[in-house]
Amino acid sequence: MPWDRCYKAPHNRRLGLDAYTEPGRVCFLTIRAHAGLSPFTNDQLNTVVLTALHDSCAKDGCDVYTYCLMPDHLHLLVAPRLAGSSVLTFADRFKGRATRASWAAGWEGRLWQPRYHDHVLRAGEDVLHVATYILANPVRRGLVASPEDWPWSGELVPLPLP
Repeated sequence: MPWDRCYKAPHNRRLGLDAYTEPGRVCFLTIRAHAGLSPFTNDQLNTVVLTALHDSCAKDGCDVYTYCLMPDHLHLLVAPRLAGSSVLTFADRFKGRATRASWAAGWEGRLWQPRYHDHVLRAGEDVLHVATYILANPVRRGLVASPEDWPWSGELVPLPLP
């Protein structure tokens, strides 16, 4: 069979754009470091990335409820705060801000993979359960004994609990 008949091009499995722009609709993002690197083992770089995260929240109309910066990826629980804001735009702008700030701090090259994984929480999905999963990531990886011991995770805005 010719190659072009058996090859299936990847396709975007994202929901419609309205799923990412509805104020208060929570999305779980995983953004991986570029090319399998583990850049987030440097305290200075981690501080720069989390500062960019704070700046993005203020500038792009989204709330980050829970975050966890791991050595090779970042988990976020985020939702649009304002009508007209988008989780997808927020993520793209955050990645750009963090990358530019990392260059100023001495990092060279790309910081993030071009794409990221997103999961829009459905009605009935437990936001607290997802937040607990995110915060326990360093424990599951054996980096710390307790989620509270990991310095690169937390909550920026209180969780939207029912």
